[in-house]
Order: sequence, then C-alpha cells, then structure tokens
Amino acid sequence: MIVGVQGTSSFDDYQVFLRAIGVALSGMSADDGYLYIYTAGPAKVNSMVMEFVNVSEKGMKSRGKKIKMYKVAPSWLSENMKDINYFMFLSKPKEGNSKLVAEAELNNVEVGIFKY
Repeated sequence: MIVGVQGTSSFDDYQVFLRAIGVALSGMSADDGYLYIYTAGPAKVNSMVMEFVNVSEKGMKSRGKKIKMYKVAPSWLSENMKDINYFMFLSKPKEGNSKLVAEAELNNVEVGIFKY
C-alpha cells in the first residue's frame, strides 16, 4: 500500500495524525507486503511520519510487512498520484485544502481530510 501525506504548516496534533494513519491502515489488505508513506511536508508532518515509521517498524516486520518513509516534493506527489492508494491531508479548522487533494480526487484516489 502506498500512502501520500501532506499537511499545513500550522498542523501539530500527533493524535489526529495517528487517527489518520489508522484510517489509512484500515484500507490495507492482508496480502499487502509493504506500507510506503510518501510525505510532502511540511517539517512537522514529516517528523510525525518519521516517528510513526520508526515506532512501527518492528511490529510491521514481525507481521512480514515492510514500512518505509520517503520525503518528496508536492510536485512529485502530483506527478505520481496515480500510483497512490490513499492520500491524507492534515490541517487546522478553517484552513483550505491543498491542490494535491483535488489532484487525488481527479485520479480517483481515496482521500482523507483531517481538520482538527
């Protein structure tokens, strides 16, 4: 499974991030051998993804699954959106969605918008 992640610069709630990851993982099929997370920032969101991957690595490995994180530019995500299985956008209330949300919807990618 391949997950794309982007947030706003003001987003900083790790608990909301964990809920968002939980939703993404609920869509992961039993025969998926990997979870690749492509994060387009900003730095706080990248740090949350990195922490999650580091904490989850042993548990995933014991289940026979790989987990990896890749930091990418938003333009890279836009160009490769057709390969993404789930895209999550994280922000505070009243903040607008990024262009990547629209790009994901155009490519029929499942989108999760978490605004808390």
